[in-house]
Amino acid sequence: GKSPEEARAYLEEHYFVTPSRAALALETGATAAKAARRLEKRDIDVYVGIPFCPTRCAYCSFVSQSVERSFALVPPYVDALCGEISAGGEMVRRAGLRVRTFYMGGGTPTTLTAEQMDRVLTAFETSFDRTACEEITVEAGRPDTITADKMAVLMAHHVDRVSVNPQTMQDAVLERMGRAHRADDILRAYALARESGIGCINMDLIAGLPGDSAAGFRASLEQVLALGPENVTVHTLALKKGSRLMEEGGGLPSGAAVADMLDFAWAALRAAGQRPYYLYRQKYMSGSFENVGWCRPGAESLYNICMMEELHTIVSLGGGGVTKLVDRATGYIERLANAKYPQEYIQKIEAICADKARVAQFHAAHGV
Repeated sequence: GKSPEEARAYLEEHYFVTPSRAALALETGATAAKAARRLEKRDIDVYVGIPFCPTRCAYCSFVSQSVERSFALVPPYVDALCGEISAGGEMVRRAGLRVRTFYMGGGTPTTLTAEQMDRVLTAFETSFDRTACEEITVEAGRPDTITADKMAVLMAHHVDRVSVNPQTMQDAVLERMGRAHRADDILRAYALARESGIGCINMDLIAGLPGDSAAGFRASLEQVLALGPENVTVHTLALKKGSRLMEEGGGLPSGAAVADMLDFAWAALRAAGQRPYYLYRQKYMSGSFENVGWCRPGAESLYNICMMEELHTIVSLGGGGVTKLVDRATGYIERLANAKYPQEYIQKIEAICADKARVAQFHAAHGV
């Protein structure tokens, strides 16, 4: 309820936020407030999770399995997921809820074959009313999973936003992360995504990766900006329990080096015409900094804003998915977690589908 000037002063005086970070919070907060005004009480987002990757990155603690080790699980996982999508769609229709955005994440969704991706996206189209759905995002993520036929499938299903996430453009750092691709592969993947006709491309970078430097990060960001993506997300490395990096450690840039990386990013992104539109923090982040989503004006991801600001319900489908039930009037939130691991998810799919009724029950109890 405070004015922007009062809010900024409060952040600085009571929470000792630096003036530059307080200004960042206000700028992204204003974007979130604008997005909130567009939403109705019955609006929701739908998330579909694909917990498979080609390989596991050193910094990763997500519930995702290397396809090299779990290839046999992918077909039955897709079967189970399509069943849950159908159950979720039926529940949403009965409850009178309205889908505003769809987000397919992971893991790496493009680890699936083109045929499997077509099946999952078809299940969404046939199970949910997409009349009010204004944003369909698929994380292409890893360049070594991006092919022309997969991009064609995304276009056929009206996907209008994809992520091609290098994290770094430095080959030595990519190798240290455990990625099987190199910077040239990122350039080829970006070209495929752009040539497909999908209108909005996001690219992620991580400040503070092992073996990286301020100069290396600057070079990576300059290469990314030269490509002209509509969105750029700048993450700060977080040391996560369960990650290989947490176990092995070593070679991490100093907090001062990470600060240099982020200072350069802020200036370079603004100079390129991008503005910050959401941010969030995690535990154990290098230098105690933040993750910030940047975009060209008008290219904001509504899903990202709603997720990070908890503006309304996110129905999550798939292994490891956590549905977030939000009462907008009171700010009250409940979470419903699916089984984490693909094998467990497949085994428990009937109970998981039945549990979707709780979403409708929550919204009925909270006056939707």
